Amino acid sequence: MIQKVKYSISDLQNSSDEELISLVYDKATELYLETFGESLDKADSAMSDLLATWVLESEVHNGGFDQFFHNNGLEYGYNAANGLRRIAADNYLSVSEKAIEVFKKQSEEYQKKRNPNFNPLDDEFYDLEGLEKRRIEYIRSNYVKFVVE
Repeated sequence: MIQKVKYSISDLQNSSDEELISLVYDKATELYLETFGESLDKADSAMSDLLATWVLESEVHNGGFDQFFHNNGLEYGYNAANGLRRIAADNYLSVSEKAIEVFKKQSEEYQKKRNPNFNPLDDEFYDLEGLEKRRIEYIRSNYVKFVVE
């Protein structure tokens, strides 16, 4: 049985880093999927921005920027960039903005096949560290943005 994710500021404050990430990610996903009839529109934009960073990270590590843009599109790329900017993940933001430019300029031939222009950006992204730490620091400094009434 699926249960609605519920937590308070106190729950977030008293959680371990792992629990904190799990709570916020699970709530953001629940709202994104509208599991209980509520959407991300109900939450602060920080929630959707951080969710986009998780999606970006997962997709790029699974299949590169090519997969991320194929599955999510340019607008979601901008959302992910907003999230990276919000949490001051500057190295991730820089490589992601380069990937956005590659995607914007790519020809139609890459709609059905992998764009090799993403390869060096994928490698650059894979070599970066500290994204989860940035998310945790941001959430811990902004608990109120992640509580949805």
